[in-house]
Amino acid sequence: MTSRGALAIRYMLRQKGRTAFVIATYTAAVTVTLLLTSAVVGNEESFLSEVNNLAVNWIDVTPNAAYYRPLTVADANAIQADVPHLTAVTPILWALGEFNSWPRGSSAVTLTGSTSALTSIFNFQVAQGSVDLSAPASMNDPIPLVVGYDLWNNHSLSVGQSLPVTVINVLPGGNSRPIQVTLVVEGLLGHKGTVAGINFDLAALIPVSTLVNLTGAPTLTYIFASADSSSHVQSASDAITNLIYARHNDTQDFTVSNQQSEVQFVLQQIGQFQTIIQLVEMTLLVLSAFSIFVVMTMAVKDRRREIGVLRALGAERTDVMLQFLLEAGTMSVVGIGLGVGLGTLVVRFLKTNGSGFYSALVTNPVDLGLYFVELLLVLWFVGFLFSLLPAYQASRLEAVEALREM
Repeated sequence: MTSRGALAIRYMLRQKGRTAFVIATYTAAVTVTLLLTSAVVGNEESFLSEVNNLAVNWIDVTPNAAYYRPLTVADANAIQADVPHLTAVTPILWALGEFNSWPRGSSAVTLTGSTSALTSIFNFQVAQGSVDLSAPASMNDPIPLVVGYDLWNNHSLSVGQSLPVTVINVLPGGNSRPIQVTLVVEGLLGHKGTVAGINFDLAALIPVSTLVNLTGAPTLTYIFASADSSSHVQSASDAITNLIYARHNDTQDFTVSNQQSEVQFVLQQIGQFQTIIQLVEMTLLVLSAFSIFVVMTMAVKDRRREIGVLRALGAERTDVMLQFLLEAGTMSVVGIGLGVGLGTLVVRFLKTNGSGFYSALVTNPVDLGLYFVELLLVLWFVGFLFSLLPAYQASRLEAVEALREM
């Protein structure tokens, strides 16, 4: 007697179009779900790993674009002098420049004015040289330059190398004029990546006071500080807020944030994104399960006479029901298996050929942990539930009633 499994495969092959439809629906659902989940989990883990690798408790002060009052080096000095529980404070200023004779050609670059305290705030590692961002005595003297990992690798820079650069001087009227200076490479930074929105691997650091004089910049881009422990981050943030508020004539023309608040904000955004993804996953889940319901309902209608023959030959109701459930389960399992394989290939391709957002993708579905197992079980179980009704309807057919259609 033909086994139930062989019979299920025979029926599935006989209805190739319907079988392919169910399998394709499940494959697409699993592929898309794995891609989205890999992105959420991977980027969350990447962000938390980046934060944990800092081993610091940074605080940043940002000027409010709605106001014209500058955030100055004097504000940074006041924070350093008056706010307790801080280990380091440094002003940050960005300005546009162009290196005129890189070893591999001219290139625009973002100059970052800072002090040597930046290295302790963000726990920098120095590959060569030192981080000496002391301002030169004269603007005609060579200006020290500390270069980020990608920048010095891409342009084959070395310690002691002199580089002519054009700095854009922003004049009060909004006009600008170029200023020619000479930078000397003092240090090469190790790999750091993006921290607090700044890609330090592309950083070109020079003394902040020198850059302020060169550009005539009306306001700093940031002031960064670090607390001596995580327990003092919030109290130090509050003290900085009160200090700058008083210095700026009781005007809230700045924003103070810290590592803890940034982590909380990013995790909140990830949580909201995850909610949207869960809605997408639920939609795909219902569509794939509904495909089984439709196909199995059509199968029951098409095979009424065969069901009648089986019942006449002594098949029990449970035999008929199990036959249809086996067919539905087989199609869903095949679709899920293909989806896992295809989803894994898509994720690995994007991670290998992409960057930024894609570089954090989780390429091994097993690394998604319990969620991956839950996903597969829920997909199969919902499909099983949707196939119960057609299978039950098939089992309720009486032999005489079904054979009348022969």
